[in-house]
Amino acid sequence: MLIQTPRELARFCERLTGARVICIDTEFASEGRYYPDLGTIQIAGGIEIALIDPLVVSDISCFFRLLVDPDVVKVFHACAQDLEIFHRLLGRPVAPVFDTQIAAALLGYGDQISLRSLLQITLGEHLEKGHAFTDWLRRPLSSSQIEYALNDVRYLGRSYDVLYKMLREADRLEWAEEEFKLLETAERFLPIDERQAYTSLKGAERLTQPALGLLQELVAWRELRARRLNVPPGRIAIDPVLMELAMRPPSSVRQLAQVRGLNSRQVGEYGAEIIEAIRRGARNVPPAIKPADPFPAALEATVDFLSLCLRAVAREQSISTGILANRSGLRSLVTLGETAHIPVLCGWRRQLVGTALLGALQGEVAASIVGATKQVHLQWQRSNSTISGSADCSDN
Repeated sequence: MLIQTPRELARFCERLTGARVICIDTEFASEGRYYPDLGTIQIAGGIEIALIDPLVVSDISCFFRLLVDPDVVKVFHACAQDLEIFHRLLGRPVAPVFDTQIAAALLGYGDQISLRSLLQITLGEHLEKGHAFTDWLRRPLSSSQIEYALNDVRYLGRSYDVLYKMLREADRLEWAEEEFKLLETAERFLPIDERQAYTSLKGAERLTQPALGLLQELVAWRELRARRLNVPPGRIAIDPVLMELAMRPPSSVRQLAQVRGLNSRQVGEYGAEIIEAIRRGARNVPPAIKPADPFPAALEATVDFLSLCLRAVAREQSISTGILANRSGLRSLVTLGETAHIPVLCGWRRQLVGTALLGALQGEVAASIVGATKQVHLQWQRSNSTISGSADCSDN
């Protein structure tokens, strides 16, 4: 069903009244934009399924009410960008949510399993590829495009049922709920702080204090301008140009024309604003950027060993390694130990593997290879517990 009027949408939402679970997906265009532009909304609940065309439906508020209804679980697959789009439209997070990709990772089906693979595993359904590079903002939509988009939610409810049952039987439903709560926090959708964006530019930590003041103002201006125009910041001016302007600031728009990397269009459209940002920067004194301490090369082998332990635990517990920790987190663990603010030391992850990794750092674990199977055998000396599994020392 294709919904193209507010009346059609209102009737469809009425038919979803009382639904405990609805499945949602979107198609959008993100290339060349700061924020993705929503192209379609697919929704399924019970026997109902429809594609909402947000480009022609002037009022989708009844759908928005479903998104925030606390009694309706919203099922997505790999929902990060979907939730970001809806948060921008709603001004509040979608809740409660269930992400089938996260659920699959908790059950050992890989860190970022595709929907096609998940449906094949859980239901034996095979989705055909196609329309992966469709311009979802172009109208009219063809029948094959509509069918392709609807297939993303057509089987999602049944897959949700399977995953929910598996999580419950594995006693991991609380783990999943803990992960989904993180998806519902407003803080994760806050835009980048434009006043701090300058700290991420390569080489910024080497600038003098006056140049750093200029750079902060220039980057903050670019960030805000990119948001207003809905274009990538690099379309306004690339990083090396802003670094050059901060180190050798021009005093007039005419001088900007001599800056390599700025074309005549950019000078014409943004020249006056750039000079004004430079003037503000001359009075700006931001704190110096402290260079990050390099991770000691001699400790990379320690990270390798923790990675080995992590994979062995993941194999033993039938859970995907990537949802437990990544190499960056393990480096923090080696450097900071118990005081590291990393996911593996919080909640269910700490109980499952975090405490064991801290013990490994204290020399409480020994590793050996079982000759017959070539599998890694881990023995924790303090608890006399054993975890076995095959693993290698490649990066997470």
